[in-house]
Amino acid sequence: MSRNLYKKVFIAKKPYIKQGLPVEKKTLLTAAFILALFLMAMTEGCFVQFAQANPYLYHEAVAPPEGATPLVISVLSPKNNAVYRVNDVALTFNVNAQGTSLDSIYGISFKASWIKDNVTVYPDFSKFWSYNETFWDMPDGEYSVVITAWGGGHYARGLTYYSFHMTTISVVNFTIASPPEVSILSPLNKTYDSSDVALNFTVNEAVSQISYVLDGQENMTVNGNTTLTELPNGDHNVTVYATDEFGNTSASEMIYFSVEVPEPSPTATLVVASALSIAVISIGSVLYFGKVRKRRLE
Repeated sequence: MSRNLYKKVFIAKKPYIKQGLPVEKKTLLTAAFILALFLMAMTEGCFVQFAQANPYLYHEAVAPPEGATPLVISVLSPKNNAVYRVNDVALTFNVNAQGTSLDSIYGISFKASWIKDNVTVYPDFSKFWSYNETFWDMPDGEYSVVITAWGGGHYARGLTYYSFHMTTISVVNFTIASPPEVSILSPLNKTYDSSDVALNFTVNEAVSQISYVLDGQENMTVNGNTTLTELPNGDHNVTVYATDEFGNTSASEMIYFSVEVPEPSPTATLVVASALSIAVISIGSVLYFGKVRKRRLE
């Protein structure tokens, strides 16, 4: 009898195990399910916003939209169509993405006619970039420089992020026409004992005309080195002028010099006079004795 009672007690507890969860646990599961739905909704919204803001999700490259404004290139030096009288020229320019349809500058390059290769710089996706370099001892001539800058812009629609590129080109032409340099080699600042003095000079470039002025007189055109002739005794000065093909005229330094041709000495004059007298007497004697001899023969 005791064994049966023990079994009945054990069997009586089974229906309690098969009953549903307590009310408290059911409420907790329901709340967790509702919270999961809420989090899923929030996650979907954040994902949409992230997709719109991230250029690497649903990205597409397109042509620039209508009305898009490109980068702005401002060349400060050299000025377009300018003529420079010096041989040192600075290349200075700015590239600006501010106020345009582009988000940043991707790259800048320039091709100068006096440089063999293109020069390229990368401004680290900034919105403003400035370049400055001076080129020294450039020969006279006509030059050009072509500056190219490119940048990118973006816009989003839905889950797609669109990007586009735009390029700006600026061309500058200029001329270097420095005046020629003239140097006189002769005469020197000294006294010459001859009335003929060499005028020698150098010019550092090809020129279209050369002339000189002696003692402030008329400007005399020459083709090259020459000789100043029949200079009187006394002080003199000379300046050489050169004009290049661009119309630039330069003058040399004015050179001062003197001419002192010595007068013949009295002794030399007397010797010459004596020689002339002897010659005259000799000729007269020959003629006289010739006549006397002729008469005797007659």
